[in-house]
Amino acid sequence: MHVGRAGLAVMLLATACASGTPTEAVPPLAMKVRALHAQGQRLLERGARELAKMAFEDARELAESLDDRAGMAQALNGLGAVAALEGSAADATELHDRALTLAEQVGRPDLLVDTLAQLGTALQLSGRPEQAKARYERALSLARQAADRGRESVLLNNIGLIQKRAGQVREAEASFQAALAINQAIGDARGQAANLVNLGLIAEEAGGLEEARARYEAALALDKTVENRDSIAADLVNLARIAEAQNHKDVALAYAKRAYWSYRALGDTARALAVFNRALALSRAQGRQVDAKQLQNEFDTLQDSGPSSPAAPP
Repeated sequence: MHVGRAGLAVMLLATACASGTPTEAVPPLAMKVRALHAQGQRLLERGARELAKMAFEDARELAESLDDRAGMAQALNGLGAVAALEGSAADATELHDRALTLAEQVGRPDLLVDTLAQLGTALQLSGRPEQAKARYERALSLARQAADRGRESVLLNNIGLIQKRAGQVREAEASFQAALAINQAIGDARGQAANLVNLGLIAEEAGGLEEARARYEAALALDKTVENRDSIAADLVNLARIAEAQNHKDVALAYAKRAYWSYRALGDTARALAVFNRALALSRAQGRQVDAKQLQNEFDTLQDSGPSSPAAPP
């Protein structure tokens, strides 16, 4: 069941304060730009993309009225992150490109690292890995100069994804392990979960199903602690796929149903439908007609409440 996180394991950098350096006195409106940006980031981490987008737009407009170029750059980065999560990689690239111009004008290393990292993510999602890697490597150098371990871990993770897709599996595993070690040291549960998923994907592709299962279970536990809802759903899909590959059909069905409920609650119709189809097939294959009927009834109810949703197969 390939409805998983393999194509979505790029880490989006949690960006820093919108304007000013930590030692400066910040005027009230500039502080409001920071607050709006932080609000957008929190909403984005909880999966509330539309609300996050509104907060970032408010931050951008206020920053523009103040000629606060740092605030504008961070707001554009926030909007780019929303676009990336929504699958609009071209829009994300354009937003981060605009932010990079502003970041270079401002000259703040932390802002430049954030923007290069987010632009790299957008380029990576756009299928331009070499351009993405160049941005990541420049950002990684700056992060290491500043001894910024959190940003370093994000960049190592994303460089590892490019290495993995280029067939450099050993190098990718080393990058993921290095990122994981940093995230364990600094206590970043969200980052650890992403690193574990990527290590799990490497193990799974090498046939190490037990190792992959352990990695995905650990990732799920961490994602639950930080209530990372998009990733919780994806972790459940990964565990369903492993259980099915190990011929534990009943376990696979249980995970698939949980993943379906998660995606349905998030309003992610495309992924909910994909997981629903697999759960329905698993329940029918096991002769579990009660489960199949329950799933079908739930889906029909969802169809009634959302007429634009795609139809399930017979």
